[in-house]
Amino acid sequence: MNKNILWGVLLFTLAFIAGCEDDDDPFVGSDNFITSFILQSGETSYVASFRGDTILMETPENVALGEVTPNIVCSENSTIKPEPSAITNWEEQIYFVVTSHSGEERKYIYIPEKKGIAFEGVVVLNTQEEVDAFGAKGVSHLDGSLVIGRQGGTDTIRSLAALVSLKSVTNDVTINRLFAGYELTGLDNLEEVGGKLYVNSADSLWGVTFNKLTRVGGDLNITSNAVSEILCPRLETVGGAVTLAASFVTLDFSSLRQISGDLNLNGKSGMTGIVFQRLEQVGGSIATSMTSLKKLEFPVLRHCDKLTVGRGALLLLYMPQLEEVATELSIASNPLYEVSFPVLTHAGVITLDCSQVNQFNAPFLKNVDGNLSLTLAGLNPEQLGELERVGGTLALNFVSEDFKFPAKLENLGTLVISSGIKRLDVRGIEIDEIQFNGTGLENTTVVGNDVFNGNFNLQNLGGYFPKLEGFKEINALTIGYLGMSGDAVEIASVRKVNGNFSYWANSNVTGISFPDLEEVSGNFELYSNIKEFHFPKLKTVGGSAMMSINNYDDETFPLLESVGGDMTFQTGYVSWNNFYGPDKILYPSLRIVGGVLDIRPRTPDPWSSDPSELNNTLTNLDFLSEVESIGGFRIENHEALVSYEGLKKAISTCPSSKWAVENNGYNPTYEQLTKEQQWTKPE
Repeated sequence: MNKNILWGVLLFTLAFIAGCEDDDDPFVGSDNFITSFILQSGETSYVASFRGDTILMETPENVALGEVTPNIVCSENSTIKPEPSAITNWEEQIYFVVTSHSGEERKYIYIPEKKGIAFEGVVVLNTQEEVDAFGAKGVSHLDGSLVIGRQGGTDTIRSLAALVSLKSVTNDVTINRLFAGYELTGLDNLEEVGGKLYVNSADSLWGVTFNKLTRVGGDLNITSNAVSEILCPRLETVGGAVTLAASFVTLDFSSLRQISGDLNLNGKSGMTGIVFQRLEQVGGSIATSMTSLKKLEFPVLRHCDKLTVGRGALLLLYMPQLEEVATELSIASNPLYEVSFPVLTHAGVITLDCSQVNQFNAPFLKNVDGNLSLTLAGLNPEQLGELERVGGTLALNFVSEDFKFPAKLENLGTLVISSGIKRLDVRGIEIDEIQFNGTGLENTTVVGNDVFNGNFNLQNLGGYFPKLEGFKEINALTIGYLGMSGDAVEIASVRKVNGNFSYWANSNVTGISFPDLEEVSGNFELYSNIKEFHFPKLKTVGGSAMMSINNYDDETFPLLESVGGDMTFQTGYVSWNNFYGPDKILYPSLRIVGGVLDIRPRTPDPWSSDPSELNNTLTNLDFLSEVESIGGFRIENHEALVSYEGLKKAISTCPSSKWAVENNGYNPTYEQLTKEQQWTKPE
């Protein structure tokens, strides 16, 4: 072979070895490509792939690229920076610059990625051996559910260290009671749980720590008698409820922004303060019953469906950004300095049972859909200055010298007045009903318009009725069970009831008096066996009248002239050889009954509807002698009744079709009285 040819081959070979290789393209001097990228670790080679100028290096999640030898091939006579052999950390992104022989540069970015090992199915690990065997597979993504330990039995698991590769579980993760470890080391890399995450009565645990967990798709429930700390510093969202029923003293949910379900803090915790720094929204309820808790803070919370604070030692409830509580806001007795919601505008229901608190500050609250119940030490109405509407019941129970409702409040459903307020002004407000209950109202004055279009309702009144100013006309009045003992009830100033009057009470009170009542436009019903009923000025009942009373005196109905509908009253009856009922019946001014005048031994009442009782004392109807007009007449079961002369003035106005007389001592027909004038029983 020619020596010149040999020297040429030798020089070409040396040049090829000295520079970077490019097996495919001939040397042109301007190429600046990386054509091959391999990292060698022992006998294992990791080969990168290229996407344009991006170098992707995929390695298993349980492999760390520590001491490796780079084997990188680039264009002929080009240079690469940084020098690959000088790089010690291949687990982070690196920028490479390849410069051609002619000086042209090309930039590459090296990106390391971890390639997980997936497993599909429900994995149940009941023994330590099963935990270790599953962990040895290096599974990083479980498409299914994971159950660790049993709820009963003898097998125990003490370490989860073998599960260090696990990063995500698409469904549920449950840690049961027979996990006997003190901590959850091994689940340190768990980033996402698609379903529920339950620590289910694992009482051996000292701490529940998920340092990398960012999302739980379902409920997060931690129940344990021993857990002292719960740390989820990166957790951002929970798709279900969060329930913490443990004796924790350290808590970290510093990244939590949203809980779609409820937040329940009901463990026997020794914590005195809890802060949810970034929690903006709770789709369900927030409930706490931790008696040791003194500070509960939600500095950025804007919305929750329900807020319930149980009885405890809470001194500070801090929710400066809370705008809405959709369903119910309820706070039980706590030694709070104040209850303050500075930007709250809407709530479904509000119940404050905070007798030690004299500050309820909700300056922007406009609408309460249902009930607003305030039991406080005191309340300044200016703290509710924007309140426009309460759709349900407004219950007031606090001490105040003079309370006037906010100027913008124009409509109320029901107003409940209990003790404490000395002067309450309700003028200018449309109220469906005012209820009076409780004790101590004898020191209360309620001021209203002369014409009040709402109802009065006395329920469980344990003391005297308050004084009224105004209220000359009201819509309706209902008196229910009265808890008073030995006292009389007087309701002055009311002159007219435009609707119905109803009284149902037992013998707890000695009497009831309406000294100014002149007219009831609707029905009038009395159901009671108390001793005194005084309606000294009542003249007219527009509807029907039911008088289930046992006692009459000169102040009962001295001026009652007309009843527009039926009128029913009782005369007394015999029961177990005892007589129950009035000694006398007094309607001295009664002239007109528009409907049927119905006289019975015992009228229907809430306790009995038996019409079979007998009267064996009434012999005549002379107490009706001044009645001039009736729309019908009915009397029965008066075995001593023999005279109807008391009906002489009214009988001609009674339709014969509405004459019903039977089972009496004398049962004349309509014609016997009107035509034959047989007013008394023939001999």
